[in-house]
Order: sequence, then C-alpha cells, then structure tokens
Amino acid sequence: MHDFQALCEKKGLKIGFFNVGDFMKKAAAEAGIKFTEKVLDSDTTVLALARKSAFYEIANLAQNHEHAFIGIHACFRWRGVLLEGLSFRDILNLPADVFINVVDNLADIAKRMSENPQWSGMHRDEINVWIDEEEFLTKQLANFSDKPYYIVTRNHNLQNFYDLLFSQKKKLYLSYPITLLRDTPGKIERIRTVGARLAKSFIVFDPLDIKDMELLANLEKSDSDTKIGDIDKGLIERIKTRTISRDYQFIRQSDFIVVIYPTDKLSPGVLSEMNFASRYNKPVYAVYTHARSIFFENLCERIFDSSDDMEQFLIEKESN
Repeated sequence: MHDFQALCEKKGLKIGFFNVGDFMKKAAAEAGIKFTEKVLDSDTTVLALARKSAFYEIANLAQNHEHAFIGIHACFRWRGVLLEGLSFRDILNLPADVFINVVDNLADIAKRMSENPQWSGMHRDEINVWIDEEEFLTKQLANFSDKPYYIVTRNHNLQNFYDLLFSQKKKLYLSYPITLLRDTPGKIERIRTVGARLAKSFIVFDPLDIKDMELLANLEKSDSDTKIGDIDKGLIERIKTRTISRDYQFIRQSDFIVVIYPTDKLSPGVLSEMNFASRYNKPVYAVYTHARSIFFENLCERIFDSSDDMEQFLIEKESN
C-alpha cells in the first residue's frame, strides 16, 4: 500500500491507511490484554470489543483525511473453524463507499503465510477455501450496504486501480484463449500489451494477473516427485472452479468485454465468457480474422480485423 499511498499523494489526495489488526492490538494493550500470534484463540467477546474500539478510533482519525482505506479480513479460517473478521454491525458504525477484495496467486499467499508463525501450518486447500469465503462475505457486506464490490488482483496496475476508485472510466474484461496460447507466450504478451494500452483509457481486468492455472499447468507437466505435496486432485478441481468464478466476477464488474482471438481453434473458456457477458447484457467487442460462425457473431456487438481498429473505435466511443 505504500506505493499506492505515494501515488495518491503525488496526485494531491490526502489518504489515510488503517490496518484494523494494529488498532485492535493497541486497544487490547490499553486494556491490559496482550494479543500474541494466537490472537484468534482469544474469547470472541474480547475480539469483538477490541474491534469495536479499533473502528471507533479509526473513524475519528479518518476525519483528518479526504479518503480512508481500512484493511481487514472479512473472516478468518482458524483451526478448521470460520471466525468473524468483520460484522454487519461494524459496517453500520463505519459505512464504506466501496468494498474491495484483493486477491493473489495461491502459491504466493501460501509462501507468505509459511513465513509467518501464526499461519505457517495452513495447507493450500485451507487457504483456497479461505480465499473463497473472503470473496463471498465481502460481496455480501457490499450488498448489505448497497455499495459497489470489486475483486482486484494484488498485481493490478496501481494507476489503473487509482482510476477505478477516483475516475469515471469504463471498465472492461480482457478475454483471450490462454490455454491455447500457453505454448506461444509471445502471442499472450502481445495481447496483454493491447490490454496495457487500453488501461490508459479504461479500467482493465486481466485474468492472467492471477496465475493459479499456470501453477496447475506446471504440475501437470512435472513428475510425481516434484509435485507439491498438499495439492491433490480435489484441490486442483477447486482451484479450477474458483478461477472460473473469479473471471466471471471480473465480467460482472465490467461494463463490456474485449475478446482478442488470434486462432481458429476452439476456446471453450473464451466462448463461455462471451456467453456469460451476453447473459449479463455486457457488450462484447472482438478481434477475430478467421472464418466467422454465426453463433460467434451473434455474441458480439462488433468484430474487428485488428487490435488497432478495435482500440480506436473504443476510445472514440468513450470520448463521445
């Protein structure tokens, strides 16, 4: 968050960043209670009171800033049990303008947690479930508050993230046949370069900002001795399911989708995303130069022969 804070300050915004956990520890210490790395073993009433006190202090401090970012888990998965991280009552006491769930690669999360004594014992399957629970509960809190909800990747471009929060730019989902192009990384990079250019005029959600499926692809290529022990067939299926769910959420939170399809081979993933977008009344703009099926055409608002033509059209459309 330090880099994002610097970006905001550069743009003249006075931003406050508050980690609820730090304020909870301070509130507990002032009451003579020392939270250790096993803080979630504490009595739930003590945790609720510490959190209430933390929110009260944050609310007071936030008045000194134009905008406040409050970091907290919606829930915790601890010793196999789901614990409250944020309650509906907390939301009423400190109403938010937007709810954002920040996601990252499962492998990177697992690595960071393994280096933290508090979480070093968690297996990837538990982490994967926790990620799903956080996304679900954050969305429910947003629905309860009637406020926008977004999933944003940890690797999302900071300027683009700033635009998401402080601009009226339209949002798009970048769809392309990742599995078909996995053996031609140059083509993928060219598509993502188009996405980077579009990010100057739009908010862009790129599915490859999360590389969980790349992890699975590498596992499938490896022999049994090099596979990660806590990733079994069940977890692989759950990662795949959550990947689909997350990409669909990217589409839900977008105004339209851009499809770049540089092959005549069938991509079930891209076609599923186009169908999903159509069901949610999201326009589909595609770059496709091969023989066109009427079913493909039926899903598209417009089809272009080149990325340049598509970019020019979208930018001109947005400026009108």
